[in-house]
Amino acid sequence: MSIESKYEFTKVEGKIYDLWAKNSCFTPALSESGEVLDGPRAKAPTHTIVIPPPNVTGRLHMGHALNNSIQDMLTRYKRMDGYDALWIPGMDHAGIATQTVVKKMLDAEGVDYREMGREKFTDKVWEWKHKFGGMILKQLERIGASCDWDRTRFTMDDGLSEAVNYCFKKLYDEGLVYRGKRIVNWCPVDRTALSDDEVETKEGGEKGFLWHINYPLTDGSGHLTVATTRPETLFGDVAVAVHPDDERFKNVIGKTVTVPLQGREIPVIADDYVDKDFGTGCLKITPAHDANDFEVGQRHNLEPINVMNEDATMNEVVPEEYQGLDRFKCRTKAVEALKEQELLVLEEERMTPLGRSYRSKAIIEYRLSDQWFVKMKPLAEKTLAKHSELNILPARWDKVYLDWMTNIRDWCVSRQIWWGHRIPAWYHKETGEILVDNKTPQQVLDNPSDWEQENDVLDTWFSSALWPMSTLGWPQETTDFERYFPTQTLVTGKDIIFFWVARMNMMAVHFTGQLPYKNVFINPIVLDEKGETMSKSKGNGIDPMVVIEGATLDQLKEPVREARPSNMKEIIKRIDKNFPEGYEGVGADALRYTLLYLCSGGQQLRISLSSFHDLGRRFLTKLWNAARFMSLGFEAEKSKPQLDVDYEKNLRDEDIWIRTRLKETVKEIRQMMDTNDLNQLGETLYRFVWNDFCDWYIELCKVRLNSDDDVQRKTALHNLAVVFSETLKMLHPIVPFITEELWQNLIPLVNEAGVWGGKEPGDDLIMKASYPKVEEVSQTEAQVLGRFETLQNLIGQIRSLRKTYKIKDGEKLSASLYPISDAAKQLAESSGDMVQRLAALSDLSVLQNKDQKPAKTVAVVDKSFEAYLDVSAFVDVEKEVGRLKNETEKLSKQIDPLNKRLQNPNFVNNAKPEIVAAQKEQLAVLQDKHYKLLKLLEEVRSW
Repeated sequence: MSIESKYEFTKVEGKIYDLWAKNSCFTPALSESGEVLDGPRAKAPTHTIVIPPPNVTGRLHMGHALNNSIQDMLTRYKRMDGYDALWIPGMDHAGIATQTVVKKMLDAEGVDYREMGREKFTDKVWEWKHKFGGMILKQLERIGASCDWDRTRFTMDDGLSEAVNYCFKKLYDEGLVYRGKRIVNWCPVDRTALSDDEVETKEGGEKGFLWHINYPLTDGSGHLTVATTRPETLFGDVAVAVHPDDERFKNVIGKTVTVPLQGREIPVIADDYVDKDFGTGCLKITPAHDANDFEVGQRHNLEPINVMNEDATMNEVVPEEYQGLDRFKCRTKAVEALKEQELLVLEEERMTPLGRSYRSKAIIEYRLSDQWFVKMKPLAEKTLAKHSELNILPARWDKVYLDWMTNIRDWCVSRQIWWGHRIPAWYHKETGEILVDNKTPQQVLDNPSDWEQENDVLDTWFSSALWPMSTLGWPQETTDFERYFPTQTLVTGKDIIFFWVARMNMMAVHFTGQLPYKNVFINPIVLDEKGETMSKSKGNGIDPMVVIEGATLDQLKEPVREARPSNMKEIIKRIDKNFPEGYEGVGADALRYTLLYLCSGGQQLRISLSSFHDLGRRFLTKLWNAARFMSLGFEAEKSKPQLDVDYEKNLRDEDIWIRTRLKETVKEIRQMMDTNDLNQLGETLYRFVWNDFCDWYIELCKVRLNSDDDVQRKTALHNLAVVFSETLKMLHPIVPFITEELWQNLIPLVNEAGVWGGKEPGDDLIMKASYPKVEEVSQTEAQVLGRFETLQNLIGQIRSLRKTYKIKDGEKLSASLYPISDAAKQLAESSGDMVQRLAALSDLSVLQNKDQKPAKTVAVVDKSFEAYLDVSAFVDVEKEVGRLKNETEKLSKQIDPLNKRLQNPNFVNNAKPEIVAAQKEQLAVLQDKHYKLLKLLEEVRSW
């Protein structure tokens, strides 16, 4: 039975995924206990990837789809190439994000989570996790992820939690973890400390003000004017500082001033930290609310004063009328009061650098509090010593990584939330003594009731930093850890190079002496068609599940209406125009192919919903139609007698050509996947499958496929089967579902047709087949390639000429060929009939001498040949001469200014090299076109 007329992914993808799972295609050579599951692979080299664990709250977005498509492609490729390949899936507990989700759920039920208490609340989170968490893993299955799902990990699992406690205690014992009172970044929404890396600052700052405020000298001799961007913190001022060398203020150092709105007396001090040229040269010192002020306060023995609660409302330290106010309302009220008391000198509008929490997007406060820190410099130095063993691609990110590692600061790892790994530290209720242990006081002490555990949990990234080790059983000496660590490749995004990549490197080097992987591939960021970052708030995100399964018009509009972006009407209008009847899903393979096709070293991938139809779906349709065409030939052959013929000895030039092109393509694709250089991957596959195989080779085979010559017909079918089966294997890591479906349908047909001729693929599942090997191109094959390049150029130019003169394909042209190169001469001798058929020629004569050129012909010129075509019957000479003159004049007007620009030394020497190169390339194209048009004009005039 031949293949169905249309590829219907809805009937295929679920069925095929179940087939893989049933045949244990995702499992490596060894079980976690060390049992050998696949003998040959147990002796093979390993290739391990650990998934960047998505948040347990997460849903698949386009960045995930790209990132995981790359990981799956690499894993499938290595598995087919004989490696013992393991891809470990899992999820991150996502402390703040998950606590926020569950808190909102409880809020909707009218329940205050704080009244529940820690234990009941964490029970509720676990309940939520088991019921709703992990949807993203199911969605990864939907796009074809070939993870070993039996090894799925969660950062709060027992084994991984034990690894966290072991690591914390070890670092503490080594003096690399400490507790101290420091200024930290504080999120007033999530009410927790944040590390420096979790704070985002908009380049160029945000609109704000610099307020100039008079602080009266208490001796009545005048005032000092202080400039500040945060007047609400003046209630925590403990001094006004000036530079010791600033002549303007030498006479006031040692005096005191009165804090406005509060009447408290504070000293005027001198400190080198003050910038004489900033603002007024006088700086208010608020040690509890600024890291630099804290350092100044330490130097001058000034006691910090905290004026805010955890939610950034004003506390009891401030005057009564400000207590309980939100910080920004307090600011407004304080500014108004300063104006009334004539203490506000100037309100200067300016751009201000404002840090925001990367999760809540709230403006952070600086808060003095007791926190736990990791000393990063010793860890970074040890890791940098191994940097030569790490390969970061694209290479530009290597410098970014090194800059951060070189200028590293201590990491605040404590978080004031309940969901997460509770810090394994206990405080003695009477003495305050600290006990840090990966065992509880009940397990190690006689008087455990005298101890109280730390309330804070560890930063989510602390457990994630151990991910490549803990997922394999570390710190226990497990079979998995012994065989699969270190891993080989990490695929991730640029936004977590510091959060995650660098910290994993440091932890692995410190605890194992090895980097956790050899290669780090930073995948491109996915942008919308206008080049803007996709986000819920902009309403411009594309849901991968919509791409796969489709959506109604209302469903497409729903996230936009939810987000209510400023350009909502424009987006809705665009959806109405492009998808009036909704969006028809394209399936997982089309999603994957499109993303991988557009994946480039440029680190920006622009995409629209239409892209998946225009690229992915069209490619799959082309592949399916080619397979269906072949299946009809194999089906017809079943009823015919089989031949005792060595088809390999009957191959024709076109058969050798397509096999040689396959060899070249396999070599290129392997090189790209082995080096994680995916820049040309999609184009290379497209060129071979669409152009070479479908458009050229199948067309070249049609005469033989319709022939009564059994040997010729079966040889063509044999070579189609051999090349297409290898092509499917080459494509499988990228588009796994359709290749497996075609394999399951086509291979039995080929077997029944009896045309393998000793070249059987030998595997029931393509997923378990061997990836095509690299084979060198022989001298004979290279000659055939040259000949076919000439053939393609000749036919391509003739087809282009037909378009120029609007000559239909059904109109046969008379042509003459004057071969110049050896390849063209061989082509004229062996493939003249092929040229006639593909170029729709009535006849093709071969000229021995250029002077034999027929009259009233136009030429197509190549380095290898000149061909002359009689188009006189289709051309009005007078009109054509006029048209060609107009075209050449237009081109001259474009060429002249370009020529002048490129002859100008100022432009060539001062413009960016890439701009100069682009202009030169543009000029070369225009000049080539101009030359050809002039030749055509000369030809037509001679008629």
